[in-house]
Amino acid sequence: MARTRKLFPSYGGALANSLLAAVERGHVVQDFVSAYVAEHNRRGILGGPARDRELLETIGREVLLAMIQETRRLLPGFFGRRMRSPIAKQEQEVMEAFSRELLATLDRAWHPRAEDRRQFRRDLAFYTEFAARRGKAAGQRRQRKIQEEESPFVGRIALLLDPSMLEQARRAARRFHGEVERLTQNHFRRTLRVRRR
Repeated sequence: MARTRKLFPSYGGALANSLLAAVERGHVVQDFVSAYVAEHNRRGILGGPARDRELLETIGREVLLAMIQETRRLLPGFFGRRMRSPIAKQEQEVMEAFSRELLATLDRAWHPRAEDRRQFRRDLAFYTEFAARRGKAAGQRRQRKIQEEESPFVGRIALLLDPSMLEQARRAARRFHGEVERLTQNHFRRTLRVRRR
């Protein structure tokens, strides 16, 4: 008989800390912006220390939103569920507790102002609604290959990065989104594997 896997809310806090470290100390955003500037010779998008810091912080915020959304997408797999398969009520409650702890840990690490926290939650709801729409559409179109609507991450990052060269910035943002998803998957697996011992 297979051992039941347990997902404790504290794992959400551990994962939040791991993701924050990847974004802040891993220089994920800075490396992305620097590579874009170098590849496309776009030094003009940099505007001095204050503007650069604001750009990195704002993109970093979008990265965390995408990481949270990717984590939520991965959670059913922790219980061995396939994409879009039914989730038991108890598992759903555990995943919600995990997500609440992940967000609470991010709040404690950031110390955001009340308005910033509300805006972050609104943006997260926007990402979540998009993921739900895309999941529902994918479930209804299994037999047909249809171009899916692009993640909000891509458009938002492109506008922040280089609005005057939008298509070029969108291509870079698409690649970056894939990198962010892979990074999240690696931290998710590593954190939960360590915590299950």
